[in-house]
Amino acid sequence: MTQAIAKKYPNKIVKLTDGERKSLEEKCHNQLNWTDGGHWMGRGTPPKCRLEETLSNSISHTTMFPTDESALKWNLAWEKFIRYSGHGGTAGLTAAVTLALGGVPGAILGTVAAIAKDELQANVSYPRMARGWSYELIFEHLFIWTPHPWNENGLTQVVTSVIRNHNKIVQLKTVQTRTYRLDELPDGLSRMLASAPSKKTISTYR
Repeated sequence: MTQAIAKKYPNKIVKLTDGERKSLEEKCHNQLNWTDGGHWMGRGTPPKCRLEETLSNSISHTTMFPTDESALKWNLAWEKFIRYSGHGGTAGLTAAVTLALGGVPGAILGTVAAIAKDELQANVSYPRMARGWSYELIFEHLFIWTPHPWNENGLTQVVTSVIRNHNKIVQLKTVQTRTYRLDELPDGLSRMLASAPSKKTISTYR
């Protein structure tokens, strides 16, 4: 389990098969299996309706700025992008899905701008780069599914951005947490995103 998420959700990771999930859902959602007082009266052993299936991972991408030209290009483009980027919304999900599927966001600057828009409005400095600096985006995910009909299933995404100077000393670090209900996202997206292998990638900004 990832560090930031583990602090908030210290429970053990549980993975279920499709058959196990379907069986639990059918038993737990069938009102004929329960008394009005909430006691099991169906066939067999009472199902573990409060069991939580949890999946988590960490996906990060670091953008390097090895030259004055690359840093200047970023800074100039950033000022343009941030003026026209919309609300952060699902920008973190979009970027994380791209990285999870093995790609590197072609418009990494636009993605960062969308993610940081809310922070800028809260008077947080934008990530201005210099030669030898780096910008790291870390996406941590926690997926929770439970067969209990009254529990809220969902995906928690923690987006951490870290700016380091040429000596790898952290200059700025911000953390945003967003929680999505499963019915807010396309079917299967939350599970796919949280079950993707954890990884780190690096690219050079040109």
